[in-house]
Amino acid sequence: MIRARASLLRCRLRPLALAAGLALGWTGPANLGAAAQSFLGSGPAERLTVPPSGDALRVPAQPAGPANTAGSASSVGPAGPAGPAKPAPAEGGAEAARRAPVQATIPAARRLPAGTRGYRLSGEEDVLRFPVYLTDAQARGAARLRVSYLSAISVAPEFSELTGLVNGTKVGWTRIQAPGAVKVVEFTIPEGVLRGGYNAVTFTASQRHRVDCSTEATYELWTQIDPSRSGLVVAPAADLDVRSLAALEPDESGALPVGVLLGEKPSLERLGRMIGAVQAVALVGRLARPAVTFGPPLTGRIGVNLLVGTAAEIRGQDGADEVGPIGGPRLALLPARANRAPTLVVTGAGGDDVDRAIAQLAAARDSAGPSAGTPAGAVLAPLTRGYEVFGGESLGLQALGIASREFSGRLLRIGFELRFPADFVPADYGKVMLHLAGGYAAGLDPSAQIVVDINGRNAASVPLPYSRGEVFEDTAIPLPLSLWRPGLNRVEISAQLPTGADRACDTLSPAARQARFLFLDRTRLEIPALARAVRSPDLAAVKAGAVPFVAPGPRPRLVLPTPDRDSADAAATLAARLAMAADRVIDFEVVSDLRTGGGGANLVVAPARALDPAVLEAVGLDPDEIRRIWEGRAETVATPGPFGAEGVLTLDRLRRNLPMRCALPPAAVPVRVAAAPVPTPQSTPAPQPPPRTAPAPPASDQELVARWDESLRGANSITQILSEAWQTLARGTREAADALAGRMQAPASAMRPDPRASLILAERGGARLTDSTILVTAPNPSMLKASVSCLVDPVVWTRLTGRAAFLDASDGSLSLVQPERVGLIETRARSLPNLRLVSAAWLSLNPAAYVGMTLAMAVCLGLATTGLVRHLGRRNP
Repeated sequence: MIRARASLLRCRLRPLALAAGLALGWTGPANLGAAAQSFLGSGPAERLTVPPSGDALRVPAQPAGPANTAGSASSVGPAGPAGPAKPAPAEGGAEAARRAPVQATIPAARRLPAGTRGYRLSGEEDVLRFPVYLTDAQARGAARLRVSYLSAISVAPEFSELTGLVNGTKVGWTRIQAPGAVKVVEFTIPEGVLRGGYNAVTFTASQRHRVDCSTEATYELWTQIDPSRSGLVVAPAADLDVRSLAALEPDESGALPVGVLLGEKPSLERLGRMIGAVQAVALVGRLARPAVTFGPPLTGRIGVNLLVGTAAEIRGQDGADEVGPIGGPRLALLPARANRAPTLVVTGAGGDDVDRAIAQLAAARDSAGPSAGTPAGAVLAPLTRGYEVFGGESLGLQALGIASREFSGRLLRIGFELRFPADFVPADYGKVMLHLAGGYAAGLDPSAQIVVDINGRNAASVPLPYSRGEVFEDTAIPLPLSLWRPGLNRVEISAQLPTGADRACDTLSPAARQARFLFLDRTRLEIPALARAVRSPDLAAVKAGAVPFVAPGPRPRLVLPTPDRDSADAAATLAARLAMAADRVIDFEVVSDLRTGGGGANLVVAPARALDPAVLEAVGLDPDEIRRIWEGRAETVATPGPFGAEGVLTLDRLRRNLPMRCALPPAAVPVRVAAAPVPTPQSTPAPQPPPRTAPAPPASDQELVARWDESLRGANSITQILSEAWQTLARGTREAADALAGRMQAPASAMRPDPRASLILAERGGARLTDSTILVTAPNPSMLKASVSCLVDPVVWTRLTGRAAFLDASDGSLSLVQPERVGLIETRARSLPNLRLVSAAWLSLNPAAYVGMTLAMAVCLGLATTGLVRHLGRRNP
């Protein structure tokens, strides 16, 4: 009775508790006073300055306990009192409740790489996995796992835990209690757990709400990992070689800085070789996120310097004299110094030797491979790009690292990622079948259901109807192929499991811990045969496999009308990201004019002021409109990260889960744009007001009836219906012939750009893949570099699709424009099965043509039947 009344009182007071917690920056009873003192107010006091390497907080570690936090924890706040660091007791002790924020110095961690999931653990249970490559020397030394995190105020620390695992071994856990400040926790890694090669670092979170037990409240639960302070605390990699470039340390955003050494302005030919070497480094290092700069060498232990050129071109540059005699293709990795990152030298006696050295560098990835390391790391490394499927296969979810589990919360979410071919045609010509195995407990509300989302869009929902519960072995759920897209696809299976007891919200009741759902890893996916052709224009095929630039034919061109350093940085970063998508080095020919060079696909990277207006019009943009929305933008902005001003990471950005490099300053993004006429899809003159005339007399009832009767007879007449069907059939037949022959027309209508966009990515299709033109432009070179740095973030990059994308690099949001007309371009030798699938896909993308062809076939069948039976039977006299 007392427990029930207490629970009822707690539920009634939950709005007041949340309001008080938000006002005070509540971190729980332990840190209430310190949080209220440090985080009342806003502005500069809430800014977290990202410290340079080796200048973060240091907290002495403690031996790990079997069920406690391994090491120590501290709350990191911008206004915390300074003082010597003190070891903190294990979680759950009395001293933990009186622990105060501390500041000191701790060794830098080998940061975690960027991934498509970002760094947020959301919902009642969630998992983040990171493959981390270590050298043999790093794996042998003492190591710790550091996690720095910020949590939502609604997370109840009494029932919420954050656990760290390395290669499947649990190294420690901590209660989640950091809503008002970033908290740093370290776990000691037992000896022998780490190995040279890929290691799997896993964070799991079990979170429960403080005062609300509804299903909707589970969306308020999150724990944000701070990537700038989290990772493996290991010794610097002193035994690096060309095959272990994946062990290079990323920066605070998870990107690998690549500094291309440049003493003077290079020729376009040498610039092309430099960009090719950058692509090879991205392939060997298996980078999900490169960050390239041309200029002086990088300092510190983060990233890699790249020196590319013939022996004569690199003579006199820093590190060139350490390579020795150069008589042919030569690769050399120079170790890091006290004031310089490791330097990779790619050189040769002549230009052809440099090209062969780049090819040798790219081939070094195959000699290392993802199999190096632990079994868990070897499995996880390729999964970060999504499990690759080709169609016509059955896939068990255990192959994706998903295990059977019981769940006692309100909303279970199980997610995984699949990578479809870059030339996959998404359309309604088939379905992926999800065969779900599991069960649910008795007593669920009638609203309980299973929902499947694909790329954030609802694909299917299945009710859980039986109040007595059920165990099912094979519940088939169809998922339309039109919701999938080329490249990476995120699938999320959600089980919504409300009960009547949730309204009472008694978190201490034994029923609150009882399992509500059983998920079995016998769940599988049946993937049908896929239509293989490229939709054009469609940026999804570009980001999934750089299809236009690897198609057989003339050499692709990288067009740099103004090859300044910022534009070259942006072009090299984008080329490295495309090489990762294509899984090979793309042999770009760097030119300064779109009208020169060969006839391959074009990648144009330039600020808008340097572009010919005809280039903008070719991709469907209005040059005057672009000039209007981009006038007055800041001329110079700092690229977030180690190459610009530090301190881009704030508590607000962590709470909003924004990509770290998507942080353009407010001066670069307009708050309000001056009023202007809204551009229409086709440029038409403004309509003139009609001349004033005397009002017509009202029509009589007979005239109104006659007018309506005539209108209805005209709209419903057989002649008009057949005429419209014939026109639709003729138009559909022409479009089908164009699609099957690989021809399409570029859309002529102009797109309306987003006024807040800092980068525009648009595609113009053609009759062949080699006729495609991809335009990447921004208001000025500085903003071009900063926006491309945001674009290549895996969280942003995987969302590219459609005819054009407008990126707001202040927060990473994308505005997508879908094409009005899509053509299909063949990518493989014609075969009857693929031709059938492509034809079905085209008809599903063009329903008007499908209806017209159906009506035409019905008319032909009727006429044929009439002609056949006309002479049969006995004719009446």
